[in-house]
Amino acid sequence: MVWLDVDQPTKKCTLHMNGSCSYLQEKRETLYKGIGDLKRDGGWLSFSDPKLAKSYYQINWPDYQFIDHC
Repeated sequence: MVWLDVDQPTKKCTLHMNGSCSYLQEKRETLYKGIGDLKRDGGWLSFSDPKLAKSYYQINWPDYQFIDHC
């Protein structure tokens, strides 16, 4: 499983694939950022394949910066 962190305030989508990544281990739902869904400031979305995550980014957030973090 891979995770795409959609961050609307900074206009970035960050792909995380390494389960030992500290950002993945510390992800949590907040008032404005969801896990598995998008809230006001974005959220963490899971995908079965990195290609699906990148395709979702290209279709839904083409003006955001894409970062392949880990």
